[in-house]
Amino acid sequence: MVKFPGEVMSSSAAVTVITGVLVFVGGQLIVKSAIEPYIEFKKQLGKISNLLLANQAKLANPCAVEMSEIIHELKDAAAQLMAKHSALPFYIKKFHIGFRFVPSTPEIISSAQKLNLIASIHEGKSKESTYEHIAEIGRMLKIPTTYSL
Repeated sequence: MVKFPGEVMSSSAAVTVITGVLVFVGGQLIVKSAIEPYIEFKKQLGKISNLLLANQAKLANPCAVEMSEIIHELKDAAAQLMAKHSALPFYIKKFHIGFRFVPSTPEIISSAQKLNLIASIHEGKSKESTYEHIAEIGRMLKIPTTYSL
């Protein structure tokens, strides 16, 4: 028997309490190390999709007036994408049974580069069209980036 100050506890009750604590701690480890980073990564994909969809007209017209804020948001989205992907545990990045939970590392890097390229185009460093880059980001990250099918 395990004795506590002023009380006597049976060994089965102590085992139950210890098991409960271990299950709780184990569950919290799983949540904090795997589930929360995955959710944050998926949120970032949603933010990128929202950024590209909400500003589609401005991104299609490199001469738009309000581009400095969008340029900053594009660069920030690229940096956040890389950061949130690197925070994912390796087993989420590599685990797939016929489908992938997250895009591959080369797809993430290429998407971040394309977001920065779109920002550079709008800074006046290039006269390229951004539409193909936006569509490619959507294909690689498996997110909607245009209103077309």
